[in-house]
Amino acid sequence: LVIFIATLANMPLPILPLQILFLNLVTDVFPALALGAGEGHDRVMQDPPRPKSEPILTRRHWFEISGYGLLIALATLTAYVLADIAFGWSREQQVTVAFLTLATSQLWHVFNMREHDASLFNNQMTRNPFIWGALALCMVLLVGAIYIPPFAMVLKTVPIGAPAWSLALAIGIAPVVCDRLLRFVYRVAPR
Repeated sequence: LVIFIATLANMPLPILPLQILFLNLVTDVFPALALGAGEGHDRVMQDPPRPKSEPILTRRHWFEISGYGLLIALATLTAYVLADIAFGWSREQQVTVAFLTLATSQLWHVFNMREHDASLFNNQMTRNPFIWGALALCMVLLVGAIYIPPFAMVLKTVPIGAPAWSLALAIGIAPVVCDRLLRFVYRVAPR
Protein backbone atom coordinates (compact mmCIF):
# COMPACT_ATOMS: atom_id res chain seq x y z
CA LEU A 1 0.00 0.00 0.00
CA VAL A 2 2.86 2.41 0.71
CA ILE A 3 4.25 1.95 -2.80
CA PHE A 4 0.81 1.87 -4.40
CA ILE A 5 -0.37 5.12 -2.76
CA ALA A 6 2.96 6.85 -3.47
CA THR A 7 2.74 5.80 -7.11
CA LEU A 8 -0.85 7.07 -7.40
CA ALA A 9 0.24 10.36 -5.84
CA ASN A 10 3.17 10.58 -8.30
CA MET A 11 5.65 10.68 -5.39
CA PRO A 12 9.18 9.28 -5.42
CA LEU A 13 9.43 5.85 -3.83
CA PRO A 14 9.35 6.33 -0.06
CA ILE A 15 10.82 2.89 0.57
CA LEU A 16 13.12 0.82 -1.61
CA PRO A 17 12.73 -2.83 -2.72
CA LEU A 18 15.60 -4.22 -0.58
CA GLN A 19 14.24 -2.34 2.41
CA ILE A 20 10.86 -4.01 1.91
CA LEU A 21 12.54 -7.42 1.73
CA PHE A 22 14.54 -6.65 4.88
CA LEU A 23 11.39 -5.58 6.73
CA ASN A 24 9.54 -8.69 5.58
CA LEU A 25 12.30 -10.82 7.04
CA VAL A 26 12.79 -8.86 10.26
CA THR A 27 9.51 -7.31 11.36
CA ASP A 28 7.33 -10.21 10.24
CA VAL A 29 9.30 -13.32 11.15
CA PHE A 30 10.43 -12.68 14.73
CA PRO A 31 7.18 -11.18 16.08
CA ALA A 32 5.20 -13.96 14.34
CA LEU A 33 7.36 -16.61 16.02
CA ALA A 34 6.86 -14.86 19.35
CA LEU A 35 3.09 -14.75 18.83
CA GLY A 36 3.13 -18.48 18.06
CA ALA A 37 4.98 -19.16 21.31
CA GLY A 38 2.40 -17.24 23.36
CA GLU A 39 -0.15 -18.94 25.55
CA GLY A 40 -3.26 -17.17 24.28
CA HIS A 41 -5.89 -15.52 26.40
CA ASP A 42 -6.95 -16.87 29.79
CA ARG A 43 -10.33 -18.17 28.60
CA VAL A 44 -9.17 -19.88 25.40
CA MET A 45 -10.34 -23.35 26.50
CA GLN A 46 -13.78 -22.02 27.44
CA ASP A 47 -14.45 -20.59 23.99
CA PRO A 48 -16.86 -22.71 21.94
CA PRO A 49 -15.47 -24.27 18.76
CA ARG A 50 -15.96 -22.33 15.57
CA PRO A 51 -18.52 -23.64 13.10
CA LYS A 52 -17.03 -25.80 10.36
CA SER A 53 -18.53 -23.51 7.74
CA GLU A 54 -16.81 -20.40 9.14
CA PRO A 55 -13.80 -19.34 7.05
CA ILE A 56 -10.40 -18.93 8.69
CA LEU A 57 -10.53 -15.22 7.89
CA THR A 58 -13.99 -13.79 8.45
CA ARG A 59 -15.32 -10.57 6.99
CA ARG A 60 -14.35 -8.77 10.23
CA HIS A 61 -10.78 -10.09 9.90
CA TRP A 62 -10.52 -8.81 6.32
CA PHE A 63 -11.85 -5.44 7.43
CA GLU A 64 -9.27 -5.25 10.24
CA ILE A 65 -6.40 -6.37 7.99
CA SER A 66 -7.33 -3.76 5.39
CA GLY A 67 -7.80 -1.04 7.99
CA TYR A 68 -4.52 -1.69 9.75
CA GLY A 69 -2.68 -1.97 6.44
CA LEU A 70 -4.07 1.36 5.29
CA LEU A 71 -3.29 2.96 8.64
CA ILE A 72 0.33 1.74 8.58
CA ALA A 73 0.74 2.89 4.98
CA LEU A 74 -0.65 6.35 5.78
CA ALA A 75 1.59 6.62 8.87
CA THR A 76 4.63 5.77 6.73
CA LEU A 77 3.71 8.26 4.03
CA THR A 78 2.97 10.95 6.63
CA ALA A 79 6.44 10.54 8.14
CA TYR A 80 7.98 10.61 4.65
CA VAL A 81 6.16 13.80 3.67
CA LEU A 82 6.90 15.49 7.03
CA ALA A 83 10.59 14.63 6.65
CA ASP A 84 10.54 16.50 3.36
CA ILE A 85 8.13 19.39 3.83
CA ALA A 86 8.32 20.15 7.55
CA PHE A 87 11.97 19.30 8.19
CA GLY A 88 13.62 19.63 4.77
CA TRP A 89 15.74 16.53 5.25
CA SER A 90 17.67 14.98 2.36
CA ARG A 91 16.06 12.34 0.13
CA GLU A 92 18.16 9.63 1.83
CA GLN A 93 17.01 10.79 5.26
CA GLN A 94 13.39 10.85 4.09
CA VAL A 95 13.64 7.26 2.85
CA THR A 96 15.35 6.19 6.08
CA VAL A 97 12.56 7.80 8.14
CA ALA A 98 9.90 6.08 5.99
CA PHE A 99 11.76 2.77 6.40
CA LEU A 100 11.88 3.21 10.19
CA THR A 101 8.27 4.34 10.42
CA LEU A 102 7.06 1.32 8.49
CA ALA A 103 9.20 -0.94 10.66
CA THR A 104 8.11 0.57 13.97
CA SER A 105 4.46 0.58 12.86
CA GLN A 106 4.67 -3.13 12.21
CA LEU A 107 6.43 -3.73 15.51
CA TRP A 108 3.97 -1.64 17.55
CA HIS A 109 1.12 -3.38 15.72
CA VAL A 110 1.87 -6.63 17.54
CA PHE A 111 0.10 -5.12 20.56
CA ASN A 112 -3.13 -4.97 18.54
CA MET A 113 -3.17 -8.77 18.36
CA ARG A 114 -4.76 -9.10 21.80
CA GLU A 115 -8.37 -10.00 22.53
CA HIS A 116 -10.81 -7.20 21.78
CA ASP A 117 -11.83 -6.77 25.42
CA ALA A 118 -8.29 -6.99 26.85
CA SER A 119 -6.49 -4.11 28.51
CA LEU A 120 -3.80 -2.30 26.51
CA PHE A 121 -1.15 -2.78 29.20
CA ASN A 122 -2.13 -6.12 30.74
CA ASN A 123 -2.90 -8.71 28.09
CA GLN A 124 -1.50 -11.87 26.54
CA MET A 125 0.87 -9.80 24.36
CA THR A 126 2.42 -7.70 27.12
CA ARG A 127 2.81 -10.79 29.33
CA ASN A 128 4.55 -12.78 26.58
CA PRO A 129 8.33 -12.52 27.15
CA PHE A 130 8.96 -13.78 23.61
CA ILE A 131 7.21 -10.68 22.21
CA TRP A 132 9.55 -8.39 24.15
CA GLY A 133 12.57 -10.41 23.03
CA ALA A 134 11.44 -10.32 19.39
CA LEU A 135 10.88 -6.56 19.55
CA ALA A 136 14.30 -5.99 21.10
CA LEU A 137 15.96 -8.18 18.45
CA CYS A 138 14.11 -6.35 15.66
CA MET A 139 15.17 -2.95 17.03
CA VAL A 140 18.81 -4.07 17.19
CA LEU A 141 18.58 -5.25 13.57
CA LEU A 142 16.97 -1.95 12.52
CA VAL A 143 19.69 0.06 14.23
CA GLY A 144 22.27 -2.14 12.50
CA ALA A 145 20.57 -1.56 9.14
CA ILE A 146 21.13 2.16 9.59
CA TYR A 147 24.42 2.47 11.47
CA ILE A 148 26.52 -0.50 10.28
CA PRO A 149 28.06 0.78 7.02
CA PRO A 150 27.87 -2.42 4.90
CA PHE A 151 24.19 -2.93 5.76
CA ALA A 152 23.40 0.77 5.34
CA MET A 153 25.10 0.77 1.94
CA VAL A 154 23.11 -2.24 0.72
CA LEU A 155 19.80 -0.96 2.12
CA LYS A 156 20.55 2.66 1.11
CA THR A 157 19.86 4.04 4.57
CA VAL A 158 21.74 6.87 6.25
CA PRO A 159 22.46 7.65 9.89
CA ILE A 160 19.77 9.90 11.33
CA GLY A 161 19.53 11.90 14.53
CA ALA A 162 17.15 11.98 17.45
CA PRO A 163 14.52 14.16 15.72
CA ALA A 164 14.16 11.64 12.88
CA TRP A 165 14.01 8.71 15.29
CA SER A 166 11.41 10.56 17.35
CA LEU A 167 9.32 11.20 14.25
CA ALA A 168 9.46 7.54 13.15
CA LEU A 169 8.67 6.19 16.62
CA ALA A 170 5.88 8.68 17.30
CA ILE A 171 4.11 8.24 13.98
CA GLY A 172 4.82 4.51 14.03
CA ILE A 173 2.64 4.13 17.11
CA ALA A 174 -0.43 5.34 15.16
CA PRO A 175 -1.89 1.82 14.68
CA VAL A 176 -1.98 1.22 18.44
CA VAL A 177 -3.45 4.65 19.20
CA CYS A 178 -6.12 4.31 16.51
CA ASP A 179 -6.91 0.77 17.65
CA ARG A 180 -7.44 2.05 21.20
CA LEU A 181 -9.71 4.85 19.98
CA LEU A 182 -11.77 2.51 17.81
CA ARG A 183 -12.17 -0.01 20.64
CA PHE A 184 -13.28 2.78 22.97
CA VAL A 185 -15.82 4.09 20.44
CA TYR A 186 -17.10 0.57 19.81
CA ARG A 187 -17.50 -0.02 23.54
CA VAL A 188 -19.39 3.22 24.29
CA ALA A 189 -21.39 3.53 21.06
CA PRO A 190 -25.09 2.66 21.33
CA ARG A 191 -26.08 -0.56 19.61
